Amino acid sequence: MTLNSKIVRQSIRATMLAACVFGPAQATTLRLNANTIYERAVSSNISLSQDSSTLQLRSGEVFQDDGPASGFSYKANTETLSPGIEIRKQLLIPDPRASKAVLMVGGDGDLSVEVNGKPQILGAPQQIFDGQWQAYDIDPSALRPGMNDIVIRGTGKVRIARADDSYVELPHRSARSTDGGKSWNVDRLGPSSNVPGEYYVRLYLQHFVSNGSMLLPVMDIANLEGNPLAPPLSEPGPLRVSVSSAPDSSSGVTLRVRSGTAYVPNQETWSEWMPLDADGLLKAPRGRFIQVEATLATADPLITPSFSGINLITEPRLAEDWTKNVNVIDAHNEEIVRTSIPFSYEPFTHPELKELRARYRLDDVVSGAKTDLEIITRLAAWSSRQWKWEEWHLDQFYPPWDALEILKKLPDGKLVGGFCQQYNLVFLQAAESFGFVGREISIDSGRLGRPTKVGHEAVEIWSNQFRKWIWIDGTMAYYAVDDATGVPLDLWEIRQRQLRVLRGREAKPTQIVHLVEWNMPPTPDWLRGAFQWRGLDRDMSFAELRLIPRSNFLEQKWPLPLDNGKSGWTWNGFDVWTDADVPAQLLHPNLITRHGNFDWTLDQAHFVLEPTSTQDEILVHLDTVTPGFESFLAKIDGNEESTVSAVFTWKLHAGRNELKVWPRNNAGRDGIASWIDLEVPGA
Repeated sequence: MTLNSKIVRQSIRATMLAACVFGPAQATTLRLNANTIYERAVSSNISLSQDSSTLQLRSGEVFQDDGPASGFSYKANTETLSPGIEIRKQLLIPDPRASKAVLMVGGDGDLSVEVNGKPQILGAPQQIFDGQWQAYDIDPSALRPGMNDIVIRGTGKVRIARADDSYVELPHRSARSTDGGKSWNVDRLGPSSNVPGEYYVRLYLQHFVSNGSMLLPVMDIANLEGNPLAPPLSEPGPLRVSVSSAPDSSSGVTLRVRSGTAYVPNQETWSEWMPLDADGLLKAPRGRFIQVEATLATADPLITPSFSGINLITEPRLAEDWTKNVNVIDAHNEEIVRTSIPFSYEPFTHPELKELRARYRLDDVVSGAKTDLEIITRLAAWSSRQWKWEEWHLDQFYPPWDALEILKKLPDGKLVGGFCQQYNLVFLQAAESFGFVGREISIDSGRLGRPTKVGHEAVEIWSNQFRKWIWIDGTMAYYAVDDATGVPLDLWEIRQRQLRVLRGREAKPTQIVHLVEWNMPPTPDWLRGAFQWRGLDRDMSFAELRLIPRSNFLEQKWPLPLDNGKSGWTWNGFDVWTDADVPAQLLHPNLITRHGNFDWTLDQAHFVLEPTSTQDEILVHLDTVTPGFESFLAKIDGNEESTVSAVFTWKLHAGRNELKVWPRNNAGRDGIASWIDLEVPGA
């Protein structure tokens, strides 16, 4: 991705200062403010200050080890506390210094707590997930570096993350005592002392995480302003990088840089990451393309380093600029938004996708569909008709995340079936069988508690047609659109509109497009939101969005939340959106605050043009994030499409020169094109 002229000049308010120096060298300065960096960089564990002026480490950390096996279990997983029966949970905390500590216990009852031998004064518990968890403020000074012993007594119940429900080895840090704490039995939990596992006990500390990073987009030393056409370059010249910050606040901020001769970093054409000298200088970049990374680290979790901007000064030595007479007639260049989430996509070549498409004659289902949206919505409507709600076998077992298994008939003649999780998984894999990318997101009211507490398992599909994620419901076969434009919305957009509606503020009208006629089955009112839409102020809530950070459920069985949707969403692998409007619940360890980390882009072609020193010759560099990428295609001067490499030569001629490029995935689905038209003066 690059910082194009629109972003630099309009969105990011960067200041460009250029001055000609002796000979063909040109000194250029680019100043990026905190908000610009946050929006464009791929960040991890970094937050933007409330006034958008500084970048700092993220605050808030959750310590737990029950997550891989927390959720709904078909086996006994409850510990009952009573006089003489108490439990101990050990949590490993490297540095417990914090301004606030919150102990979270999965269960209910009248509890007392002792931390490292120090009794805690507990107030009334905060309720999480409709009372499935209780949270208590405790004294942070009772904690110690290393292993911490938390003893819980009283009356009530505490749930157990069973070892035989876990996809990883649990650390054996939970114990039960039947003699008032005189002796402890590790991994012999539950009323019969026969359940190995971990108690649902977590600790939230209000302090800064120890480190974070920000990776800036690749930039061209000779074209920091991101013009469509860069000048030819003789030598990249020196590069100087520095941070803007208040005195002493940048202690703990480290910059490093890498450079190369191709736009997309790779081992063959790029240098290793290199530290800058004391003056922030890199004397000899390997090539004209550079990338900067900022790392923040602290040894004291009560203090964070921070900075307000990054400054780059380049002094490239230009070749004779034959491009100054070339006119840009038209240009559209897709901007790739990357996420820091290492998302794993289902391979379109997976044999079960091919079998699903053939066995259920999905080509007939979408026959005659002319657009991507028509194909996707027909598949959603098909999924919604596959079995009747509440005709399933979920009371006996939870099916694999596999559409063929969910659609399998059992001896009683019924499908394995399921609720919204299974409907949407069948829809997702049906869409994947046609080369569409999708992702699973759980939604509910979270801390907002409105408009109801019912949750829903949803799917978003990446749409090349609309250049965005869109929410299509595979359970009840409807989707939401902007009433004015008719463009389908994603869950994050619906969330923003719902919050405005619930707070009595004006919101853009939202329309629901129903794909099938649906007869409501008998169901309690709290579940009606899963079946029909009665407005953003009724039924379904979009306040908390929890992303499963992969879709390759056929390729890889684990990790996954345990029996997702049958209990509270306490898996430790969700990536959860949080903001000041509705902060995520404290149970979640992985939080997303940058919009680009949640709504990244796919299937686009982005080009960078590098004029060579040869008259009318351009190297075209192509970039994309396309799951199942197969090839780049191009049309030059309106000729037939042809396959091109990621870097290829474009030879211009007098008159109009047209270039259009796009990616194609290995399911044969074409991605989003970028193009540019140049006018070269005649001889």
